[in-house]
Amino acid sequence: MKDIDGIHKVLEILEPHWHEIEEDFEKNNQRFLRLADADHNFIGRVLKAHLVIENFLNTFLSSHYGIEEIDDIKLSFIQKAKLLPTRDSSAAFVRPGILQLNSIRNKFGHRLNHEIMQHEISAIYEALAVARRDVHFASPIEAVEAFAPIACAFLSVQPPHLEHLFAAAFKNVHSHTPESNG
Repeated sequence: MKDIDGIHKVLEILEPHWHEIEEDFEKNNQRFLRLADADHNFIGRVLKAHLVIENFLNTFLSSHYGIEEIDDIKLSFIQKAKLLPTRDSSAAFVRPGILQLNSIRNKFGHRLNHEIMQHEISAIYEALAVARRDVHFASPIEAVEAFAPIACAFLSVQPPHLEHLFAAAFKNVHSHTPESNG
């Protein structure tokens, strides 16, 4: 038995239109090649930061909400990020930057050659200004990569005595959802 039956009949029907089909294929192939030619290193750097943060995000949410099998819930990244506390937690400090990172990652899903603009990651720069004082980042992608370990550190579940210390220290911190830029 063949895996595909009836293909010969399809070819008979399409044969008179083959030149037009090939022209259309070539047009779409050129589009594919332009998209595939995007800087994969750049995209990979954003995606890696996003995936690593998601790993820590899962651990934080599991501990914070007492959900043992958080992966079974099948939450999207944005749903997880929106579950982060906006106050009384070190996670509130990095929440806006995490939301912006997700927005950037989504922009690459729609336009592979997206260029990150500084205003798109204002919360990331704000966190870096506190956590990495006096460090200058030559490009937005370097800022994203520098933010990832900071976000992970602030999402890390602390031993109980440090968790209480962090809760007290962050008592007056309140984060806001950054405005969406697309």
